[in-house]
Amino acid sequence: MLKLRQKTTQTMLALHGWGAVIFGLLLYWVILTGTIAVFADDINDWASPLPAAIPETFPLGTDAMLRKAAADVAPEYLDELIVFATAGGRIRAFFHTHAEAEDGEHPEEEGVLFVFDPASGDILQRFEGTQSEIEAQSHYGKLGHFLVEWHVQLHVPSPWGLMLTGILGLSLLVACVSGFAMHRHLIKDAFLRRRRGGDVLSHKDAHVMASTWNLPFAFILAFTGSFYSLAGAFAIPAIAMVAFGGDQEKLIETVQGLPPAEDPRPAEMANIDAMLEDVRAAGHRTRFLTVDHWGRQDARISVFPWQAEGELLPKGYSFDAQTGENLGEKPALGQSPSLGSDLVALMGPLHFGNFAGWLSKTVWFALGFAGAYVCISGLTLWVKRREQLKTWQYLLRATLWSAWGLPLALVAAAAAYLLQQAGVLAGAVEPLMFNAFGLCLALSGILAGIVSRVTGVRRILVISLGLGLCALVALRLLLGGPGWVSAATGGLTAVVVLDVALLLGGAWLLRREWRQTQALPEEPLVDTGDMEVNTP
Repeated sequence: MLKLRQKTTQTMLALHGWGAVIFGLLLYWVILTGTIAVFADDINDWASPLPAAIPETFPLGTDAMLRKAAADVAPEYLDELIVFATAGGRIRAFFHTHAEAEDGEHPEEEGVLFVFDPASGDILQRFEGTQSEIEAQSHYGKLGHFLVEWHVQLHVPSPWGLMLTGILGLSLLVACVSGFAMHRHLIKDAFLRRRRGGDVLSHKDAHVMASTWNLPFAFILAFTGSFYSLAGAFAIPAIAMVAFGGDQEKLIETVQGLPPAEDPRPAEMANIDAMLEDVRAAGHRTRFLTVDHWGRQDARISVFPWQAEGELLPKGYSFDAQTGENLGEKPALGQSPSLGSDLVALMGPLHFGNFAGWLSKTVWFALGFAGAYVCISGLTLWVKRREQLKTWQYLLRATLWSAWGLPLALVAAAAAYLLQQAGVLAGAVEPLMFNAFGLCLALSGILAGIVSRVTGVRRILVISLGLGLCALVALRLLLGGPGWVSAATGGLTAVVVLDVALLLGGAWLLRREWRQTQALPEEPLVDTGDMEVNTP
C-alpha cells in the first residue's frame, strides 16, 4: 500500500467516493428510464392515438398496403423490408438496402419509409433517404424511442453507450451478489421496519426491506441487461476477432447458416394476409415481419409474433414467399431449435416483462420502481454518513437533483413531443425533446445548487414533478387529444389508463409533500453549513 500524506489520502478518498456516487446516479438513470420504458409502446399509443383502437395489429388489407408501397419505390430498395406496428397501431414499412456510408466503413440503411393507417389503408407519411435522414423527419413512436434510448445507451453513440450500460448492469449484478451475501437474515430484513419518524434508522430499514424484496428481480434485470448491452457491443466482435479473423459476417453465417443462393428472377409474392392469418390461428398476435428480396424468386418472409396466452418464449415463423406455405418455427439463434436458442429467446421476456400484457408490465414497473428507490435511498444514506464534510453536501444535492430532476425533465420532453405533434412547435421532434429535456434538467440542477436548504431543493422539485404530471394530461386534452369518453368508446385503453396514472401519480406526490410540510418543525432544518437528509 502506498504511503500518502493525510491530505492526499483524504483527497483520494473523496475522489473515490464521488466516483462511486456519480456511477450510482448513472445506474439510477438507467433503472428509472428502463422502468418507464416498460410501457414505451403504451406511451406511444397515449401520445399519438388513432381515432379508434385497431382490433388486430396487421389487419386484413396489410398485403394490399405493402404491394402499393412496393410499386412506389426504386427496385434496389426492395432488397429488404421490415414492417411493424407503431404508435396507435399505425403500420410502419421500411423498404431499404444497405448503402455505403460517407466514412466508407459503416454501411447505412437507405430506402423509403411508409406509415399507413391500418383502418383505411391510406399512406399517412412517406420519407425517402438514409435511415438517419428518415428518422429525423418522422415523429410517430419517437416519445417511446426517446425513453428506450436513455435506458439502452444513455443516448451515447454506439458502441460506447452500450458498453457503458453493460458495465452499469455488471455493477448491479455485483451489488446483487454482494447484497445477498451480506443479508444474513433475509426473512427478517424483508419485514423489518422500525418507524421513528424521518430518522436515518427508519430510512435504512426501508432501504434494506426494499432491496431484499427486489433482490431476485434486480439480479434478473442486471444479468439480462448486461447480456443485451455487451453481446452486440463486445461479445460478438470479440468472438469474431478470436475465431473468424474479425469477420463478423462470417460468424453470423456460421451460426445462422448461409443464405439461399441468389435468384433475381421476378416472382409473384404470396398473399401476406394469409400468412398473418395463419399466425393468428395459432393464437399469436404479430409483432413485426421481414421480407428479403421482395418480388424475386429468392424472396424470404419471416413473421415474429408476441407470445400467445400461457407462453413465455417468443416464436418466429418462416414462410415460402411464392406459395405462402408455413415452413415452421424460426429459432432465435441457430438453424434449428435448441436449448441455446431458447435461453437467448428467454432473455427478452425476462428483461422487458412483456409476456403477459398489462399485468406482467405492471409488475415489472413496480419492481423496477423499487429498484430505482433502492439505488437513490442507498446513495442518500451513504452521503449522510459524511454529512459533516461540506463538500459532500454537493453530492446530496446532486442525488436529489437526479432523483427528481430526471423524471421532471422526461415530463418536459413529453410535453415538447405533444406540442410538436400538434404543430405548436416547429422542427424535428427529437431535437425539440432533447432541448426541452436538457433545459429542464439544467434549470433543476441550478435550482439544486442555489437553494439554501436541502429540504427546499427536494420540496420544489417534488412539487414541480407532481404539477408536471397533472399538466401533461391537461396539455394533451388542450391540444385536441381524445377525451376520456371518446377514448373509452373508441377502445383507446392506453389513453385512459395513462391519463389516470399520471393524475394519480401527480396527486400522490403533491399530497405527500403537503403532509411532510405539515410535519416539519418551525425552526430551519438546514442551512448552508449544516445538512439534513430526507430520502427521496
